[in-house]
Amino acid sequence: MLPQFELLKPTSLEEACQLGYNLGNRARFYAGGTDVLVEMHKGQSKPGYLIDIKGLDELKGIHYSPEKGLKIGALTTHHELEVMPLIKEKYPVLLDGISRIGSVQIRQRGTIGGNICTALPSADSVAPLLVLDARVTIRGLAGQREVPLENFFEAPRQTVLAQGELLSYILVPPATRYSGAAYLKFTRRKAMDLALLGVAVYLECEPDLVRCQQVRIALTTAGPTPLRARQAESYLKGKDITDSVLQQAGVIAAAEAKPRTSWRSTAEYRQELLKVLLHRAAQIAYARLKSEG
Repeated sequence: MLPQFELLKPTSLEEACQLGYNLGNRARFYAGGTDVLVEMHKGQSKPGYLIDIKGLDELKGIHYSPEKGLKIGALTTHHELEVMPLIKEKYPVLLDGISRIGSVQIRQRGTIGGNICTALPSADSVAPLLVLDARVTIRGLAGQREVPLENFFEAPRQTVLAQGELLSYILVPPATRYSGAAYLKFTRRKAMDLALLGVAVYLECEPDLVRCQQVRIALTTAGPTPLRARQAESYLKGKDITDSVLQQAGVIAAAEAKPRTSWRSTAEYRQELLKVLLHRAAQIAYARLKSEG
């Protein structure tokens, strides 16, 4: 059973921010509910108030332009993105991630903003967005601010959101020519499951499609928050993309990752797995790059 709570339904983003500011830790924002309601049902969270924001038009919409890129409203469901031809065409790495979130039913309800704000190290939408160099806009009573997604997470289930602030939009730069990206998620079983490890790789090449000009690598369940593998990125940048180079990048990323041992996997297993997953994800990203180039 759910603990007793009062449901509040603001009619504007400003009203929602005001309620969140006034009620503080006594309230939680609620959209799809795929995390909030589960936590309440398990007794892990007992807010006295739920602030229902799923009707706020200010947090909805998907907009794209070749010049500015992709703007995703925080209330956009995973399913809306999953079935959108634009995502498959321009941002396949994002499709890699959101298509692996939960079940079809969960993707119909869960929002991309909620997946980000839950701030779990296993969030499947986050690694793809990190390698796409995404930013987020945050709205509060003091106005709007913009933050790189990489700087949004402070600790497990902790973000930079201040009291009364809401994530409003996710901003993704336009796709670049001679680039490709991919995300791979490894689970204990081929069914709905959290990632034992997730790896996203973005590669951008010179016109020769051989030398790596830009690279971003993001890891899930490899530390207390989703993280970038900066040392592996530095190693890859400027090198010709070969199997041996990609394998060495995996070794470097495994050394800089900070996975933990849990009942689901040991830290040592995750580090060994990372070497393999990064190599495979990079191969897929490189294949996509060459097909676009």
